[in-house]
Amino acid sequence: MAGQSIQYLIHPLGLSIRAMQWGMSGPSVLLIHGLGSRCEAWDGTASRLAALGLRCIAIDTPGHGLSCKGADFDFSAAGHVRLIEAVCDELGEEKVDLVASSLGGLHAAAFTAKKPGRLRTLALIGSVGLAAMTPERRNWTATYLHDMSREGTRSRLQRGVFDPNLFSEAYFEETFRMNNSAGAAASFAAISRYYAGSINDDVQLDALAAVSAHVPTLLLWGKDDPTVTYDVALQAIGRLPGGTLIGIEGTKHMPQIERPGISARHISRHIAKKSSLALPSELQRVKGEPVVEVIEYR
Repeated sequence: MAGQSIQYLIHPLGLSIRAMQWGMSGPSVLLIHGLGSRCEAWDGTASRLAALGLRCIAIDTPGHGLSCKGADFDFSAAGHVRLIEAVCDELGEEKVDLVASSLGGLHAAAFTAKKPGRLRTLALIGSVGLAAMTPERRNWTATYLHDMSREGTRSRLQRGVFDPNLFSEAYFEETFRMNNSAGAAASFAAISRYYAGSINDDVQLDALAAVSAHVPTLLLWGKDDPTVTYDVALQAIGRLPGGTLIGIEGTKHMPQIERPGISARHISRHIAKKSSLALPSELQRVKGEPVVEVIEYR
């Protein structure tokens, strides 16, 4: 997962948050990762978006990567809405294009619902928070958050893609080290309690539907996603006026890692609808790529 980037610390809400940036100019895209992940998960997609003239900024959310850790942060949707707004303020961004994956999608959807004026567009990738989770699904996640062993880390990353070779040994080791750094266990324990107890209180589909006519929404999904299944996206798109669903064949939970070219193509096209971004002709489908299903709700 190669790409040119810079990284630095910001301090929204007085917290220490790592930011990674691809591109020095152009419309600003804020990237929010999923549970147990970090900024580097965006490398393949963000580097391609930057090459198209976008300035992509990813953050490690609290408890993750190289950002602050511990149980004091409010890990609910409301806590992340405050964080995302403070990040935008510190970065000096009045409006952003927001792209988020998995649990980050719940946070991004909540921010969109609460602060629609701060967004140009929204893209959700395999997003949690568009439908209630079963007790079994919540308990499964709550349980694995207490296992950040090397093998547990490896198996969870590999579960999200078809080709385990997409991750190097260095990536596995770095993720393991970050997820076992000081304060990480307390963070994951707090998130585990949130999953087991109140995450279904934060389902965002109704609130997102109320603003989606004003904030164009893209759902980008692997059609073989074992974590948030494709039928969740199919049901959600019918509630989002002006929304678009991109379903990618032969792809699991992390299209931004497994299909960075396809992800960048459709995210950039989505963003271009609300910006002056000029797309080059080479954004056409590449021979041999998986089939993409496009569903638009008018």
